[in-house]
Amino acid sequence: MLKPMVAVLYRDANDAKLWEEALKGVPGLLPITVEQNVTLSLARLRRAGGSLRLVILSARLYPGHCPDLAARVRAVCPGSELLLVSSSEEPPPALTPLLADRVRHLAFNPPHQARRDREYLPEVVSRLIHRRPWEICSCLREGTTIHSFPLRSSEEKEALIGALEALLAGEGEEYQTLRQKGALLADELLENALYDAPRAPDGSRLFRKGEKRLLLPQERIVLSFGFDGETLALELSDSWGSLEPEVVLEHLARNQEGDPIAGDAGGRGLFIIWRFLDHFHLNVQPGLETVVGGHLQLSSGRDPEVPRGFHITELN
Repeated sequence: MLKPMVAVLYRDANDAKLWEEALKGVPGLLPITVEQNVTLSLARLRRAGGSLRLVILSARLYPGHCPDLAARVRAVCPGSELLLVSSSEEPPPALTPLLADRVRHLAFNPPHQARRDREYLPEVVSRLIHRRPWEICSCLREGTTIHSFPLRSSEEKEALIGALEALLAGEGEEYQTLRQKGALLADELLENALYDAPRAPDGSRLFRKGEKRLLLPQERIVLSFGFDGETLALELSDSWGSLEPEVVLEHLARNQEGDPIAGDAGGRGLFIIWRFLDHFHLNVQPGLETVVGGHLQLSSGRDPEVPRGFHITELN
């Protein structure tokens, strides 16, 4: 008998039905309907033993209905990743509890699922159980050309944004909107890498926002992007590895609540990136590399106020 690798905790039967189609085909899935008995549900998790690599929590259950659930799950499954799933048709969960509980993965189930949307959650689950970070090619059709541009100075920023806009050369309102969003995202990604990521040993910034500068001898900043005719994927890597997952979550949570950290342009930039991308990922190797990226659809039309998910991974 296949040991379960993934458990999912639903609030009730109606909640389970909501996610049945989205999670169809996930191997080794242990579904648990909590109802009113959290203790019994946690006992089932404990009996699954060390085979569980991922525990999925429904937003109808956590954090609002059962605020201490993530902490209790961690107590019985200390080696498992936690993923919160929520419906796009319901109010988004508050991020502050996720920050406190170190829940770094949030996914939304689109209300009207196209083919690619239906593949999204199984792909999320696969990457989390196999500890595979998101990459730019993960979001694009196989064979799509990836354009990568190493940066040498801050004065190259506008040329790189122009190259991105040239790639999106189609006509019509959808293409115009995609060019505008792509340019905004590329600008925010480059600004963060140029002025927020470089840090002194005491944590202070090495450069003032907007100043002209050359990259340091051992510094590396690479902007990559690709477009497959439907999806634009962007990714920015830097060689600092100065972002911490909890700091990123704090930025998102504070800005979601309308209370940005005073003077923290980098945090506001990350929030803007998250709200404009249809999918947002961040991979950090502390002191070595930070990779921020994601994708957006040509025909998405999603308002920036519509909730998005994220995946924040710390690589050792």
